[in-house]
Amino acid sequence: MIPGSPIAGVRWRPWCIPFVRPFETASARMAEREGVVVVLETEDGAIGIGEASPLPSLRLSVATVEARLGVLAPALAGRSPTAAWAALPPCGQRVNAVDVALETALGDLIAQGDEVPIGFWLAQQAGLGRPAGAPIAANALLTASDPSEVAREAKVAADEGFDTFKLKVGRDLTQDGERLAAVRAALGPEAVLRIDANGAWAVEEAVTALTSLAVHDLALCEQPVPAGPAATAQLAEVRAASPVPIAADESCGSGTELSALIAANAVDAVVVKPLRTGLRAALAMIATARTHALRTVLTTTFDTGIGTALALHLAALLPEPRPACGLATRSLLAGDVVSGFPALAEGAIAVPSGPGLGVRLDLAALDRFAIGPWTDCDRQA
Repeated sequence: MIPGSPIAGVRWRPWCIPFVRPFETASARMAEREGVVVVLETEDGAIGIGEASPLPSLRLSVATVEARLGVLAPALAGRSPTAAWAALPPCGQRVNAVDVALETALGDLIAQGDEVPIGFWLAQQAGLGRPAGAPIAANALLTASDPSEVAREAKVAADEGFDTFKLKVGRDLTQDGERLAAVRAALGPEAVLRIDANGAWAVEEAVTALTSLAVHDLALCEQPVPAGPAATAQLAEVRAASPVPIAADESCGSGTELSALIAANAVDAVVVKPLRTGLRAALAMIATARTHALRTVLTTTFDTGIGTALALHLAALLPEPRPACGLATRSLLAGDVVSGFPALAEGAIAVPSGPGLGVRLDLAALDRFAIGPWTDCDRQA
C-alpha cells in the first residue's frame, strides 16, 4: 500500500448471523445479530474494513445504518485515509454505529499504510505505551439458565483455560443465587466470578441482591441499575452500600459519562465497548481511566471478527494487571465474516500481528450471511 493513496470507493453489505442458541439478559432475548460490513478501498487497491452492528436496544435498523452510510460515504472519496481521519467530526456524547464503522475502516487503512498493527498506531495517537505483546485473557460468558447446565458450561470453560467467568443476572434473585452456587461449587474458590445485571435493579433492589449474592465471592457486578440521567448518582449510592465491587457498562458510553463517574467516585471499574462508544472515544476513555487508575474491561457487543479484532487491539493498551476482557464471544454466533482471527487458547486470545486490524474479509462467508446486496456509493451517486 502506498501511504496517502486516496480512497477510491466505499461499499457496504448487510448481514444477519444467528446465535448458536438464543441469548438472554435481564431485559432482552436475542436470537440473531444484524449489522453492516463497510469496505473502504484506496486507488492502489488497499482494503480497510469496519463493522456497524448496533444492539437491538438502540432501535437502529440495518436500513437506517445503510441510509446514513449513503450520506457520509461520498465525502470520503478522493481523500487520503489520513485526511479523512483528520476531517472526522469531534467525538460527541455518543456516536452512531456508522461512524464507528468508518473510524475502524480508516484506522485499518492508515495502520496498513504505516505497516503496523492498528494497536500500535492507536497507541501513538493517544500517547500510550507500546501495546502488550502477550495474548489477552478473556472471561467466559456463561449463558445457561439451569443451575446444573450452567455448572457444566463452567467446567467446560475451565477446561479450555478460562479463569474468569461472567453470568447474566437480574431476572430472578433465587435462581441467580442457585446458578452462582452451582458455578462456585463446580469451579472452586480460585475462580473469578462476575455478574452483569444489565440495569435490572433499582437502588434498593441492587443493594439487597448484591448483599445476598456476595456469599458467592463475586469480583464485580456490572451495571446494577439502569442507564440514564440518574445512573451516576445511583451507581455511587449502590457502590457505597454494596459488598460487591461495582462497574458501569451501559452508563459508560462516552468520555463525558466516564468523567462524571470518576468525579462521583461511583464505580470500581468501567466497561468500554468500542462499537458502542466509537473508536476514538474508546481510545480517549482508556487513556482517562489509566490516568485515574480505574480498572477497565474491554468488551465486545457480540460483534463479528471485525469489531472483536478492534477490541483486542484496544485491550492490549490497558495497563497491567489487566482484567480479563469480554472478548470470547464469537463462538456464541453461528459464523463470522472474517478469516485470520486468532484462535482462543488457554482462555486467552492473541492480538492479530499483521498490519491494520490483522483480519481479512471472507467474501464467501459474507455471502452466506448477507441479507442484501453490495451497495457502492459511486454507483449510488
